Amino acid sequence: MQDIVKKDILEVLEQALAALEAEDHHALLDLSNHVIHDASIFQDDDSVSFAVIIYALSKIVHRCDNEKIPVPQVASLLQEAKDALELSKEDVYRAVIKRIFDEVKKLDEKVGLYITEVINQARIKKASKMTEHGISLARTAELLGISQWELQDYFGKTQIPEHELGVPVKHRLKLARSWFQ
Repeated sequence: MQDIVKKDILEVLEQALAALEAEDHHALLDLSNHVIHDASIFQDDDSVSFAVIIYALSKIVHRCDNEKIPVPQVASLLQEAKDALELSKEDVYRAVIKRIFDEVKKLDEKVGLYITEVINQARIKKASKMTEHGISLARTAELLGISQWELQDYFGKTQIPEHELGVPVKHRLKLARSWFQ
């Protein structure tokens, strides 16, 4: 496991434990978005599996909140995973993650859908980064095996600040108008 991935997972584990204790599904969902971003960058098994677990936990805690039922106790397993990772026992960490998957599967039969959702989100986020580097939307969709519609839907929901695009809006507008004169 890369050091940067390990460090980030440890930080998120700490925050996830606090969010679980507070039964805060919004915080878990925010953490889920963060680790999905990591999964899209690093594309390693540890990042992807961790992203799926955090996403699934956010969904489970949200459902428990809506249905006014107690949140399942998985915090001890998350703590065990964190402890193993802090001691650089990556094999133990992965075994605990597998146990967490098993527990989550017992709690929610939709885990397979969560895995698909996380992987799709990671691919779409990766695609957005590719287009930011000048690769066309059509080519990016083709390279990643997703539809242009999925990318356009994602881009419609994101807000890329204009200053990050490199060319000021006025200049782009002037250029576009020159094409039609």
